[in-house]
Amino acid sequence: MNRDSEDIQRRILMLLQDLLPAASLPDVEAASRALGCEATGQFALEQPNLLTPRLMNSSTSDFSESNRSFQEEPSLELGDVPVVQERFHALLKTHLQGEIEKNPPLFPWETEMLDYGTEAEPVIESGIRGWLRHLRAIKLPVSAPIPEPVLATLLQRCQEVVQSSLQDGKKLVRAVEELFPGQDEALNYLTVNLMMSPSRSPSAVAGEPVISSYEAAAPAQQMLLSLLAAKEIVDGLTLRVSAGQPVVDRHWETDAGVIVLQVTYTPQASIRVQGTLPCGGMLVLRNGQQTMTQRSTAGQLSAELFEPAPNHTYGLEVALQGLEAPLLFAIRLD
Repeated sequence: MNRDSEDIQRRILMLLQDLLPAASLPDVEAASRALGCEATGQFALEQPNLLTPRLMNSSTSDFSESNRSFQEEPSLELGDVPVVQERFHALLKTHLQGEIEKNPPLFPWETEMLDYGTEAEPVIESGIRGWLRHLRAIKLPVSAPIPEPVLATLLQRCQEVVQSSLQDGKKLVRAVEELFPGQDEALNYLTVNLMMSPSRSPSAVAGEPVISSYEAAAPAQQMLLSLLAAKEIVDGLTLRVSAGQPVVDRHWETDAGVIVLQVTYTPQASIRVQGTLPCGGMLVLRNGQQTMTQRSTAGQLSAELFEPAPNHTYGLEVALQGLEAPLLFAIRLD
């Protein structure tokens, strides 16, 4: 009988763990005591309140609610351990389910019940959506297109870092880290590999099979794909000029049409930006102060900055009518 009691005890503890994974031993003992047994002792088959109806005088005609409830249950033979065990499990499960409904367990980081709701689709800001058309044509070394919400996040972040003085590798990590919080070490490792061998494919760097889908890719593969996309975006937003390469052109496709930018550097004299816009818009060239030019219809605009300093980055904003936010470029004078 002791062996049977030990088996029952083990099964009770297993059931408690299944229903309340975070329950501590005191919780288990309390729940067991509430049902008329001790979690650390033998199963008390003799508990009359739990398993057997109270003996009543045959002449008594008024039954209590609990007596009627028990009378409706099949009679239980105390020597029949399986029947007792099943009845105990049923009572225990009902009790625990009621307790869980009244007091749901909390995660370790919660102090009160929180309503997380259902997971919503990422919302793309209207100010950034019109600039994404250009990014849908990004060429990666694998046939795994980047989802549009990811592209929107990357474009937003790349604009924030492209005009900074950070090293190129740091810019990529900063652009991607919002998508992979707490993964700075892995991002740094993948960025070093990417910057050292930019022509290598993601599968070669990560040592994984060819990637066919961003969503189905492993986390490290998603990191690498995001870094590759961020590199393409940062390169697209950076216009580099120098004495050896005084002219650079850039095309950027938008929902309103294609923007064409041309930056011309005259050594020790000026940097001139000429833009062809598909609709009304504005160019803003920044160097501490700003030079702004705008028009209300499609056509050309130009802005000029005099006596630029070598090894310096200048900001360029392009705004279009109908798009809430401008697109930020960086003019890098090497």
